[in-house]
Amino acid sequence: MIELLFLLLPVAAAYGYVMGKNSAKNQAHEQSRQITSQYSKGLKFLLDREEDQGLEHLIQLLEVSADSVEHYLTLATLFRKRGELDRAIKIHELLLNQPTLSDVNTESCRLELAKDYILAGLLDSAEEHLIVLVKSANKDSLDPIINLYSQMREWHKGISMYEAHSDLFTKPQHCAAVANFYCEAALADKTPKLMEKTSALEHKTIRPLYELGKDAFEQQDYVKAIYYWRKLVSSFTHTAPIYIAQLEESYTQLNLTEQFNELIIELLPKGGVLIRIKHCQALLTKGEQQQAIDFLTDSLKREPSIRGFSFLLQLLGNSNNRIHAVLAEVDKLVQSYIATKPEYQCRHCGFTSHTLYWICPSCKHWESIAPSKGLDGY
Repeated sequence: MIELLFLLLPVAAAYGYVMGKNSAKNQAHEQSRQITSQYSKGLKFLLDREEDQGLEHLIQLLEVSADSVEHYLTLATLFRKRGELDRAIKIHELLLNQPTLSDVNTESCRLELAKDYILAGLLDSAEEHLIVLVKSANKDSLDPIINLYSQMREWHKGISMYEAHSDLFTKPQHCAAVANFYCEAALADKTPKLMEKTSALEHKTIRPLYELGKDAFEQQDYVKAIYYWRKLVSSFTHTAPIYIAQLEESYTQLNLTEQFNELIIELLPKGGVLIRIKHCQALLTKGEQQQAIDFLTDSLKREPSIRGFSFLLQLLGNSNNRIHAVLAEVDKLVQSYIATKPEYQCRHCGFTSHTLYWICPSCKHWESIAPSKGLDGY
């Protein structure tokens, strides 16, 4: 009998192990069922606009399982898209109050909450959360806080943020925003030298060189104007139409017209139709009218341009008195057409305008609007 008991001991142990395992599975299944039930109740209450009861169930669920954070973020995003910002805010605030959240999830919730606040017009609250994220080196927070400071016109705050965390500003768009913060602050405080600090930025930007050149031109310091604008046109030739007339005037005031013509020749390979027109004008001053016509005709065959065609009509009319009047009338029609076309276009979203904006009114990107290209452009 004793021997039989010893033989049955392993069987009993195995049976106990199996039963214990099944019991653990049953407990896990029951717990999962309870979580699903609570989650479904919370969703139903929220969708029925019974926020208080819905959030109570969601709180209970969070206390049971922190793995459902992604579901909450998805739900809050849905509410935000539907314009129900109060619900999105409540969910994100609920998540942030959970002590069991990981650092990654905490940053995600804080960022989403800041976006909710911005859309709701609670800019100060949004700023508080975004500052926390920037201090923790969260690069995803840069776009929202840059847009926030742009909207609030808090140029000095944006500058201070950059100077304290310059290592985060590695994208060209972020550098463009900071450069314009410096420019706006300099213009407001009437301290142009503040713009020179943009030379420390990782990426080259447009506006500081333009504004410094403009300031020098207005002060009749043509040497400085040429210095800044020549640097600008060499790096960003597509911006030439904005200031090319003043740059030419600066050279003329210093009796350096030939140097300006040499600069135009340097820019021809990457310049647009306006640069080619300037080259034709230089040929005309030398009496080389036919060379100008041939050059522009060949250029238009390769890259058609309404503005170039208009100037060619003028050249042909001036070279032949018999058809001058006819071509002048045709050119009037072409000029009327050109006047209806926008002079500037955003390279990011396609927004068009007759006015130059340093920040696109549509996509809020800095320095993305430039003189238009193509058939109707420069």
